[in-house]
Amino acid sequence: MILSLLSCANHTDPLKTRSKFFVVRHAERYAGFNGHLTWYGRQRARDLAALLGDSGITRIYVTPYSRTLETADSLRLDQKIDTAVYLLDTSGADLKAMLKARQDYGRTVLIVGHGSSIPGILKSLGVTGTFLSGPDTLSNLLYEVINDHGKVRTQTIRFGAPAIPDTLEAVRD
Repeated sequence: MILSLLSCANHTDPLKTRSKFFVVRHAERYAGFNGHLTWYGRQRARDLAALLGDSGITRIYVTPYSRTLETADSLRLDQKIDTAVYLLDTSGADLKAMLKARQDYGRTVLIVGHGSSIPGILKSLGVTGTFLSGPDTLSNLLYEVINDHGKVRTQTIRFGAPAIPDTLEAVRD
């Protein structure tokens, strides 16, 4: 038991911990700068909560926009999970700094982002490869990223109903 406590004692260094991150784009929303989730988006949020309900998430990261918080709300409110707000950027730099400052390496974390920020977030977590970004990013894709002492593996999980095709470009990101 002491050995396992020592191996997870450093929650600021991804090379010294085993972390699990779930990264998802916000659910479908109404048009507007800070649009709220549509009825379909609220159902998607419930689907996400059902999928991750027993995953052991200890913190949720959202951007300052209502659509990301509302996407996590079903899970956050039901399980009383602490939530942190990170600045939206395409590099994932602010999120990475917050993970370190809040000592969230070595834990299980949900990150809700935007279509344009998902590739940068995944790269900041050590994932390599090409990912959908921008308006074509689907709301029903969940990336599970496991960093085991610097060795990163990922899988993509589809959840809930298929995404509804949008006709308004402004609604998609």
